[in-house]
Amino acid sequence: MFMTLNRPLRVLIVDDSEDHQILLTQFVKRASVPTEPAVTCQDGKSALHAIVEDSFDCLLLDFELPDINGIEILKKAREIAPEMAVVMVTAKGNEEIAVETMKAGAMDYLVKGNVHVQTLERVLLNVTERLELHETVRNQEERLIQAERQRVMIESIGAACHHFSQPVTSLLGRLEILIARKPPLDEQDMKLLEQCVESTRKMEDLLRRFQKVTEYRTVPYTDKVKIVDIE
Repeated sequence: MFMTLNRPLRVLIVDDSEDHQILLTQFVKRASVPTEPAVTCQDGKSALHAIVEDSFDCLLLDFELPDINGIEILKKAREIAPEMAVVMVTAKGNEEIAVETMKAGAMDYLVKGNVHVQTLERVLLNVTERLELHETVRNQEERLIQAERQRVMIESIGAACHHFSQPVTSLLGRLEILIARKPPLDEQDMKLLEQCVESTRKMEDLLRRFQKVTEYRTVPYTDKVKIVDIE
């Protein structure tokens, strides 16, 4: 089932013909897929500059431009913005050009005489689905990374608690031996030892609680700093 993005698409139209720029711009505007007003360029140099300076979801690229070959622009555009969908538009159909553009990374190939509103609508729907797929993959990767962080953190906490619990238990036992000594300690020493036992038991309880940790998350502390919140 098709799902729409929660934002309009950003489209860049590159064509040295002003008439064809206007035509494509109107087709994009009339398509049912939400888009921002299309940005237009008349040559390859200005197109590459626009891609560097701003972000676009779809590039409608004329194959024949006055300064740079469309294939070269396609390759450079893919290097600059790998997730941007590139659709090559030519004045006439040519199977060799179609194969070359697809090999270079174009998402689609259109012939100017056959382009209409429905054609652009189909292209923009494909772009939207492609973006959603990329977003789904990114979210899945982020969840996997987060799960691995959780695993490593929990294992680290467990290992640390194991190493700390042994000396704490040993310390507690020695303190209790001192308290039980005969003859008994004087009142002041006994009070100090009891305070040490109380502190050691708190430490033992804290380690026990840490060993039961199953999840951690970061919570805002300041605008730029987050701290770990352990459950």
